[in-house]
Order: sequence, then C-alpha cells, then structure tokens
Amino acid sequence: MKHTSYRSGSSRGFTLIELLVVIAIIAVLIALLLPAVQAAREAARRAQCTNNLKQLGLANMNYESANGSFTLGSYMMTPINGAAPPGDPAARPCSGRHEASILIRLLPFMEQSQLFNAFNSNVHFDTAPNSTVTITGLSAIWCPSDGKVSQLWQGDDGYGMRFTSYKGNAGTWFTPGRYQDPTCMGGSFGTLIGQANGIFYFYSKTTIASITDGTSNTMLMGEYAWGKVTPGEEVCWGWWSSGNYADTLYTTLYPMNPFNKVPDGGTGSGINADVNVCAASSFHPGGANFVFCDGSVKFIKDSIQMAQGSTASGQYLPNNVQYMAGNLYQWIGQISVYQALSTRNGGEVISSDQY
Repeated sequence: MKHTSYRSGSSRGFTLIELLVVIAIIAVLIALLLPAVQAAREAARRAQCTNNLKQLGLANMNYESANGSFTLGSYMMTPINGAAPPGDPAARPCSGRHEASILIRLLPFMEQSQLFNAFNSNVHFDTAPNSTVTITGLSAIWCPSDGKVSQLWQGDDGYGMRFTSYKGNAGTWFTPGRYQDPTCMGGSFGTLIGQANGIFYFYSKTTIASITDGTSNTMLMGEYAWGKVTPGEEVCWGWWSSGNYADTLYTTLYPMNPFNKVPDGGTGSGINADVNVCAASSFHPGGANFVFCDGSVKFIKDSIQMAQGSTASGQYLPNNVQYMAGNLYQWIGQISVYQALSTRNGGEVISSDQY
C-alpha cells in the first residue's frame, strides 16, 4: 500500500520590526483622520448652533407680529411716589436694578409657554419665586460647541442660575446705561434713548418699520462664547433670565471675538462689565453666527472690517468713537462694516461681499 506523506509547514509570525511598522502606519492614519473627524464634528455643532439662532429669529419675528414691536431689552420696576415698588423693595431711581431678559419674554414663541407661565413678572427676576425658572436649562439657547455653558451655577443667593450662548443686538454702544432710567434722568433720558441704535436696549420698543437700514443688513442676535471668559466672569455674566447689558445683550463697540485682540478692561458705561463679556464671540473657528432681522442666519468672519481701538482714555474704545460724560457717545471717524451691521437706522450702504 502506498502511503501519502504530508509535510507540516512551519508557521511564521511577525517580527518585532514589522509589528512596529504596522503600529507606526496606524498612528499616521489616525493622525491624518483625527482633524477630519474633529472638523466634521465641529461642522455638525455649528449647524446646530445655526439652527438655534434660526429658531430664535423665528421667535422674535412671531413676537413682533403679535405685539407690533420687538421685546424691550430690559426695564426697572417703577418706584411709586418715590417709594420702592412692592415687587422689588430694592428698586430706587437710578439704582441699577433691572428685570427679565428678552429670552424670558420669547418663551411662549419657543414652545415654552409652561415655563413662561411659571415666571412671576410682578417680582424681581432673581428672587425665590422665580428660582424654578432661572435654574431651568434650555438647550435651544446653548451652542453645542461650548461644552460648559449648560452647567448650573448654584449662586451665592441660593437660587441658582443658568446661562446663554446667545444675546440680543444692542447696537454700537450700551445706552441708556444700567443706572439711567426715566424716574431719575428727567429730559436727558430722551437724549439717551435717541442715541440707542440697536434692536434691544433698556426700555427699547423697536418696530420693523424703524429698521431703515434694511432687515437683511441689521443684526438681531449673535453668539456669546460663555466658556471662553474667565471663571469670575463666567458666573457673573451671561445669565439667561437677566436683561442686563452683557447678560443677554452685546454691543459692537468692541470687536467680535476680542480675546487676545484687545485688553479685557472695563467698559466705562456704567454696567460693571468687561470687554470680553460685552462683545459677540463664539467657539467656531474664524468668526461667529448671527441671526439678522429678516430671519436669516449668517456666519460673520473675523476678517470683517472692525474698528481698531486703544485704552488711551482709561477704557478700551474704538478710534472712531468718543465716550462722553453721562454715557453719551459720538462718532469721530467712519463707522466700520461690523459696527454698521448692528445699527438699525444709520443710513449705511452695505453689500454682502463686505462680510
């Protein structure tokens, strides 16, 4: 009988050098793919941020349609015969008190009627009766690129507070100031209101008809990079239920994304805030998202023409603006494109290729 013989072959494994080469190739591929993955994730976050602003724009449009004007930026409870109003015992003329934000008044138009009904506008916004509202988190006002903005701050008053990634356009300066109200300023208050050129400010009542620069050329709301400011500024500013300047309102007096561009000094406008919290900003590389008064959302690049400034006056000011006594400002140079986009009635002619 003939037997078939089988020869067992010897198995050969990877050498150490071959294994190291494979590992190195994998590492190179990961290094090449990681930026693309991160870019894709950021693109998705930016798209969600754009959608958030689109929804806020629609809420503002619906509010204006229902009420005949955009919501006021903020206000102070009016003292009664010189005495504090019952809803806010701390309120006095020119005391710096302020009430709820534009975001609170937009709640019914953001499918948040239940939350709006829980807010008691007859008392100060930051008191115990409103604590349930102020600690409520709303993903619609958080940019997904800012991972920290959704956190809850317990607060030194025990009530707690949430924060926002979006603020209303107050124009080229904050006026009238926080410490200026009709109960104490007399006839000069009209002068302060007269120089306000944004959409939202203290005691504002902006109508579509008053936006003579065109709704497609006038900012409505913009982004705020809450997680980029200092820890001390984080907890003090960006309060979503507060109508104070730098909480839910921004100004183009300071450049967009001012971090590492200009000194983060005081604003000098009577609101006790610094430049970084007063300016529009974002986590998106190269610029920030803004919703305009026609409801469109546009990404404004950092390369847009913005006025240069200095701290020669003791506060940061663009070189085309002079700060006057009593929170009054005046132009001393040509307005920049970025500033012009925040004015509702400046008469500037702006083409889309400028931004």
